[in-house]
Amino acid sequence: MAIGLEVALLPGFAIARRLDSEGDWKRHLMLSPAIGLLVCYGLAGFTSIFEMTLSTLTYLLIIANIIAIIAIRVELNPIPKEVTIERNPWFWIFTIIACFIAITPLTYMRPMGVDWIGFASLADAVSRNGGFILSEPSVGKWLYPPAFPTLAAWLPGSSLDGVFYLGVMSFVALLLGIAAVGEKMGCGHWTIMAMLLAPALFAKNLDSGYPTVASQLGLVVVLLMFGEKLRWEIVAITTVIVAMIHPTGLIYLTTLIVSQLIVSKRDSFSLADSIQSLILGGSIIVVLIALAPAFDGTAVFAEYGWQGGGPMLIYAGLLLPLGLWAAWTLRGDKNAMILTLWLAMNWVLSGVHIFDGLTGVTLLSMLSYALYSMSMHAFHIPLAALVGMRLSKLEGGISSDGGRAIMIATLLLCGIAHSALSELSKHDELHAISNGDSALIDGLEHLPEGSIVYAENEHWGHIYSIPEHIGITTVPTLGILKQEFSIQNAATTAIVTDDIERLKKLGITHAIASPKGVMMQYIQASTHWEKMWSSGASTLYVLEDDMMVSDFIAVEGDNMRIDPWSGLRERDPFELGDYRSYITEGRHTFSVNDSFAYEVCIMTEFVGEVSATINSREISGSGWYNTCVYAGGGGFEIDINSEPEFWINPLGASGRGDMLFDETGIRIHWIEIIYLA
Repeated sequence: MAIGLEVALLPGFAIARRLDSEGDWKRHLMLSPAIGLLVCYGLAGFTSIFEMTLSTLTYLLIIANIIAIIAIRVELNPIPKEVTIERNPWFWIFTIIACFIAITPLTYMRPMGVDWIGFASLADAVSRNGGFILSEPSVGKWLYPPAFPTLAAWLPGSSLDGVFYLGVMSFVALLLGIAAVGEKMGCGHWTIMAMLLAPALFAKNLDSGYPTVASQLGLVVVLLMFGEKLRWEIVAITTVIVAMIHPTGLIYLTTLIVSQLIVSKRDSFSLADSIQSLILGGSIIVVLIALAPAFDGTAVFAEYGWQGGGPMLIYAGLLLPLGLWAAWTLRGDKNAMILTLWLAMNWVLSGVHIFDGLTGVTLLSMLSYALYSMSMHAFHIPLAALVGMRLSKLEGGISSDGGRAIMIATLLLCGIAHSALSELSKHDELHAISNGDSALIDGLEHLPEGSIVYAENEHWGHIYSIPEHIGITTVPTLGILKQEFSIQNAATTAIVTDDIERLKKLGITHAIASPKGVMMQYIQASTHWEKMWSSGASTLYVLEDDMMVSDFIAVEGDNMRIDPWSGLRERDPFELGDYRSYITEGRHTFSVNDSFAYEVCIMTEFVGEVSATINSREISGSGWYNTCVYAGGGGFEIDINSEPEFWINPLGASGRGDMLFDETGIRIHWIEIIYLA
């Protein structure tokens, strides 16, 4: 996967030498990934908008690299050889630590969060159809900024791999760019160190908000001109590219430019500046007008409530109090005033979430959808730059008591953060799609041509890589979904009511079900579906009679905890409720009245690396396990052999879970009693 992203380095290096004439080759190398990826995103967005093929994108990237080689060799504005920059070793230490933490999620089997499913679906659509066109039997298309999914589709490998690696490496490039910008601003290692004092963008990237993070690469370009005269031709090109990645980056780029104009030009705002500002504002208005019809009547959206309130306190971490201190103590510094105004403007924009549910105000609804999860990405870079400036002015620098204390605190936080991230690799239950779901998705290519597979319209039900010879009933909602035809609702109703004739008329031949959802329960309760394959409790069914019917029973226990995915389930056919029994150690017995049953099963979810014995079956590792035995045993006995371990559960911070400091254990979802019909 690294092959492919290497095409960004030469264009990035060539442009960095011209944007940063005072830098040395080391700083230019640090800027190369961020600027080079912007070039790649720009070309990818260009090919998508003008409906060109991925092969054309290859040629454009080759041409960009040839031009970069020529530009570097020609040296129109050669950098003086005597340019040398003395760097404190801590600059490299903190930069390496930040990048190391950023790439840690690559050690997971797949991305965390849920957004990546939509991005992978878009990339898959580009690979198959050449655009964001829905797969059959659905008819329609997605409207979404094209640069990220198109570039991910161009990369070798699956759409999942392309999205995963491109997202992570874009964040690494952003961190390297911020470190280089901080050095140019005279903040040395302090700015990149300040980035490590808050989870913010690290959490957003872990949550797979890749385009949101990648769109902030444009900030690196504008911050290179920080405190200097803006080069409007560069600003214009950067703005266009960022707009093709995600509107979030465009908004923050605009607030930064406006802040710099207000502070820098408050005493001398020329006619040229006025014209240039009007052009920038007019461009944004044109974009808003073009998108407005798609948001007509849409309600203002608030994911966590007010993004500038409690959520900001969580994700801004230690940066927030340090940032307020920096803003106050540097209130006479012109550059600090720009950063403070930039931060304040972003904070004011976060107030749009106060209008949650308001309909009819198009501008507010557009802003809310562009700025969701704003607490995670709106304040990180402005605060880090502000804190970096202030810490660089500490008397005595690193050797001062304050400097040493902050650096020690940062190193401790980095150790805790990396330890927590490493622990997450042992928790398969955090993924929107389980190992079993993933295995079945990969196996769909073996289905007969013309098969139509029903999938639940939730995160675990979306197929992010669809074989060309089959159809899937559901598509993920991403950006603006323009769906002209779909059989999803009719198929869901038919499965719920066990209307087999209706399913046949719709052309449904198979169904894929995850234990995370509820459609498995409806299918198991019917005699008209037969299991084809099963993996990690996930199952692929064929629409054929099997003469088996299931009943599901809730499991009660002393420790009942909320099921993290319960909020996404609209149905509960067997009244299992939203809470599940959660056991962490010892022996537990669950009695079952199986007098008339053929078989009984218990659905368990191992949270973390847990080792247990269920009715003589030894199981180890995280994930879902459906343990079945023939009737007559009277129930199930679970012995937990491993000791419970404490871990930091990100679901506790997101609101879907009930504990931040959690224990490993087993979540028991239900007992299934299977009868012969």
